[in-house]
Amino acid sequence: MKKLMLVLFAGVSLFAASCTKTGPVGPQGPTGNANVIGEDAFTVSTWIPNTTTNPTSYSATFSDPNLTADVYNYGSFELYKFYNSLGWTNLPDLDGKTTTVFNFRQGYFDIYVYNTDNSVVAYPGTVTFRAVVIPSSFRQANPNTNWKNYNEAMKALQSSKAAGLK
Repeated sequence: MKKLMLVLFAGVSLFAASCTKTGPVGPQGPTGNANVIGEDAFTVSTWIPNTTTNPTSYSATFSDPNLTADVYNYGSFELYKFYNSLGWTNLPDLDGKTTTVFNFRQGYFDIYVYNTDNSVVAYPGTVTFRAVVIPSSFRQANPNTNWKNYNEAMKALQSSKAAGLK
């Protein structure tokens, strides 16, 4: 029995020692963050007038593959509007009587501009926005972040990138 154990031990040791890594190391992958997706700022200059339910409003619709079923059901999506004088503000946004709001669903989001008194809203013109997709796991890992605050959201996003989360 002792001899069998010795032979077995020698065989396992020989097998383990003969395992080597083969091939070169692959290239470094791009840095990224699968937890929070801070999308690049984008500009909307083409707005569609709503002629069926509220002829005094405008809208724009965008596809976004980052808006998964998990994000829709358990996560969060924040949209920020840029003002030259104020910087970024979260939606919904009320500027005088003009309101800018958004709605999201799996794969898409919509931006709406209307006047709160139902008067005819001026054509919105060119407006810059930034979207942030926040899966539920990242919201839970950052319970004290005010996602409505652009600076706090960007701070959490930058912290996750600095920590090397992918």
